[in-house]
Amino acid sequence: METEKIQEKGENMTVYEVSYLLLPSLAVEQVPAKASSFKEMVSKAGGELISDEDAVLIDLAYPMTKVVSTVRHKVNKAYFGWIKFGIPLESEADTKGIEAVKKGFDTDNDVLRHLIIKTVRENTLINGKMKLVKEEKMRIDNDAEEVVADAVEDVVVEEKVEEVVV
Repeated sequence: METEKIQEKGENMTVYEVSYLLLPSLAVEQVPAKASSFKEMVSKAGGELISDEDAVLIDLAYPMTKVVSTVRHKVNKAYFGWIKFGIPLESEADTKGIEAVKKGFDTDNDVLRHLIIKTVRENTLINGKMKLVKEEKMRIDNDAEEVVADAVEDVVVEEKVEEVVV
């Protein structure tokens, strides 16, 4: 009986995941409070939290800028976090909940960028171990006209697939 209620509740929800980058100008002590405020914002919009990960400082692949008031912030690092949540589907045209979440992220001056996607409730991460594999690649040095061996480290992921029983 209880599992039927859970399945019925899951079928009437649209599941979203929002990932966000916060400006590195935030103090380390402020980051968990900001993540909590995002979770609270999702709850106020009618969302049900499924899973999340608090923001951690990462190096960005390329520099990004954000203008707040009249100040231009150019950053090479940012705090990255994500939240997976479900919003009850009242009707096909009802998008008030996700619009409220989007507006909350758009108006927050500490958010560098964010991305909201529709996803599935199940965990889609593959549990695997990463190991480095050294491989020698041959290249021709044009200046000296000789063959040089370069050691290159490639990352190989060993997949461990677990069966999920629903």
